Amino acid sequence: ELNYRAAKKAISSSMFSNASHYLKEGISLMDEIHRESHHRLWISLYVSYAETEYCNGNFKNVRDTVGSIIAHAKSLDDKVPAYKTLCLCAGSEKKAVDATRIGLDVLGQLGEHFTLKRSLVSSLAEIFKTKLLLMGKDVDIIMSKVMDDKQMLAIMDLLE
Repeated sequence: ELNYRAAKKAISSSMFSNASHYLKEGISLMDEIHRESHHRLWISLYVSYAETEYCNGNFKNVRDTVGSIIAHAKSLDDKVPAYKTLCLCAGSEKKAVDATRIGLDVLGQLGEHFTLKRSLVSSLAEIFKTKLLLMGKDVDIIMSKVMDDKQMLAIMDLLE
């Protein structure tokens, strides 16, 4: 817990190398028993470590850490931040196709299915259908509503 707090403090000061050190120390103190009994802390340490290693440009460590998260996470909610970091990592390595594939796979797991083989006609039809749904609506009111659906927030975060 103390290593995690120290890492968060380092991250807030953009000291990602120091943060990675604190997180790695925290991870080294946890074993399988702690992974189960302190799962939230375990996930927080690993996700933060993957993110700081991404910031440090240590992409192999990112992939290894995300692999551990995916293997041991209890829910998709635990995995989404790791998948997002993996997408960013792939993009930074000029692997846009891999990043897109990962993102689309996760979006599918979240219930949002996209196809890469969409014709111009079907795309235009979807745009027209959306315009019809919004016709006569006050867009400012629609945009002012606060989204509180956790799954939709995860989808929006991944699409960002």
